[in-house]
Amino acid sequence: MRDQYAGDVSDVLKFAFLRSLAAADRTLGVAWYYAPGDDGRPDGKHLEWRNEPAWQVLDAELHAGLSSLPSRTVAALESAALWPAGSIFHREPMPARVDRAEWGRRKREALEGADLVFLDPDNGLGAETEKHATFAEIRRLRRPGRAIVFITFPGRNMPHDVLVKQLHARLQDEAHAGQVATLRTNVSVPRAPGASSYVQRQRWFTMVDPDFLLIQRAEAFAEALTVVPRLSAKLDQTT
Repeated sequence: MRDQYAGDVSDVLKFAFLRSLAAADRTLGVAWYYAPGDDGRPDGKHLEWRNEPAWQVLDAELHAGLSSLPSRTVAALESAALWPAGSIFHREPMPARVDRAEWGRRKREALEGADLVFLDPDNGLGAETEKHATFAEIRRLRRPGRAIVFITFPGRNMPHDVLVKQLHARLQDEAHAGQVATLRTNVSVPRAPGASSYVQRQRWFTMVDPDFLLIQRAEAFAEALTVVPRLSAKLDQTT
């Protein structure tokens, strides 16, 4: 997660989802996989959601909190009035590969009190780089009574139905996951500010070890997303 992405449409989706999952009975922990600075890419520009009434209908408190950020930084996100009570954060910058194991240990300690942990790497799961979380890190974060959620961005090399099955199978094999569920979202955003043409942006949110109540909340959230124009959602489960 980079500062330049703070408050983008992806944040509205992921934070609304996390708020729905945590409700009033889960302690949320957020591992930012923080990468300070600007990477020079033209990402994080989609703020059209601020003027779309349906986003406010989806979650008015979140809409107000994100719309009033004093700066587009991860630190500002942490201080915003949008988090469930007692939320915990780990914002230590991503380390060099040689220091990653110790960084991971500190992350686990910082999030010890969370029973719902969200991982927010730039590019989802993958190799041990600053842009990815790893299957091994998910395995080490697992424990009874805890669910882990992470964001990922599907590739275009094969049908998404196949990709999600492969993702779930690898989580069960490499992270020793039990039940796995992925909320697949697809939001259309303007090709450029003010443009009348749109491009699709897929954002997947995968839950590792969700209990029955979290599955119910994910299903309800997918249904709630139908109020937002040009947005679709589907929940896939593997037991």
